[in-house]
Amino acid sequence: MRTLAIVAGLFALLAAVLAGDDDDPFAPTRLRTVSGGRADPDAFFEALDCAECHKDQYEQWKGSVHSRAHNDSIYLAFARRAREEGGEAMYRFCSGCHAPLAVATGEIPGGEPTFLTDEGVTCDACHTVKGVGEVHAGGGGNASLLLDDGETRYGPFADASPNPIHPSAASGVHDKAEFCSACHTLVHPHNGLVIENTYEEWRKGPYAAAGIRCQDCHMRTVEQAIEVARTMKPLRVPGKTTVDLEPRPNVYAHLFTGANVNAELTGASAHHAAEAEKRLKSAAVVELGLPEAAAPGTEVSLEVRVTNVGAGHAIPTSITELRQVWIDLRVTDAAGGEVFRSGAIDADGRVDPGAVMYHAVLVDEKGEVTYLPWRAARMVKEKLIPPKETVVERFAVPLPEGVRGPLAVRAVLRYRSAPQDVMDELFGKGKYPIRIVDMAEAEGALTVR
Repeated sequence: MRTLAIVAGLFALLAAVLAGDDDDPFAPTRLRTVSGGRADPDAFFEALDCAECHKDQYEQWKGSVHSRAHNDSIYLAFARRAREEGGEAMYRFCSGCHAPLAVATGEIPGGEPTFLTDEGVTCDACHTVKGVGEVHAGGGGNASLLLDDGETRYGPFADASPNPIHPSAASGVHDKAEFCSACHTLVHPHNGLVIENTYEEWRKGPYAAAGIRCQDCHMRTVEQAIEVARTMKPLRVPGKTTVDLEPRPNVYAHLFTGANVNAELTGASAHHAAEAEKRLKSAAVVELGLPEAAAPGTEVSLEVRVTNVGAGHAIPTSITELRQVWIDLRVTDAAGGEVFRSGAIDADGRVDPGAVMYHAVLVDEKGEVTYLPWRAARMVKEKLIPPKETVVERFAVPLPEGVRGPLAVRAVLRYRSAPQDVMDELFGKGKYPIRIVDMAEAEGALTVR
């Protein structure tokens, strides 16, 4: 089993480095406030307060992974490790994106949790953002949000209607990918290693070139996002921003659907989990390349082609040292007997070590594989599928003497958000079964002569 044991000396040093400047209450995050210091907790609204006027947006957000960003049980397990190994500064670093308002007020670390912690990425975590600081590849990172701890709330509209609750203004960033980059880019605060690189994956690809931003897929329904990926054109979707105003010609949904099919296990809604599964199943296609025929007792070469058709970033993305996307290839004879298998899962939930796997591998200072971002010293492997690109994998399949055909060939692209043995170590064996989603598959037949 992979170990998550503490390397005390190294992380005591890291904690000291991360503590940073005593004059910066948010270090080592890149979060800032307009006032320059900690924000007054009374400066922020609870989500239910916002729901009075923004009912649709509240209902969409409620049960989303954003709403559970700090109370997601997987996140909390890793955050506890971060706190044990890197101290309060490391916990603050993680929470800068998972509960930015709690960091802004000083509730994290060490304070009694209120809605500022419990609501995670809540309404005001986005709508008090006045700007985003640049950290990596022209975008943000490490919670590089500039929060206005005054009365103004920000969004994409310069003509927001006056209301008695708060002033409104256009930020200039809410409808740009850079807004999302503030938390969807992760750079190690000590050694500069880029660990999560979703924004740059998008920026270098065809979606950015076509003017399609994060919001055009992740703030739409899955069906709308599929249409955007198919046509490579953003959609305009009419809707209301508040309950008592006329519809606008283009309003973004606050769904934030990604790949979290484990949403129910983390306390999010069944609806959001189902939407995540639909999104995964629309992201890729698989095709087989088979010879016309094969002879018993020979080795036959098979091709599996995987195309990223529906994700504006790489497959997988985000914390790719945890994510697992792999090819499960199975060849059976005329009687259904297994002739070849690559990518099977054993009784303990481990993927065949010889499988074609799309992910990243991080190592610590000792060169040992780690899944803990704060331990990462360098990336020794990164195998991802960029947007709209096809990767071709070749398999050498030995055929036994006397094999009877036709041979059935089935290739399945499978996904899970983390290895099962990591979950078993964090929560206890079998207590947190990670769901596996079959993203795409292809079947074919091979003649034996």
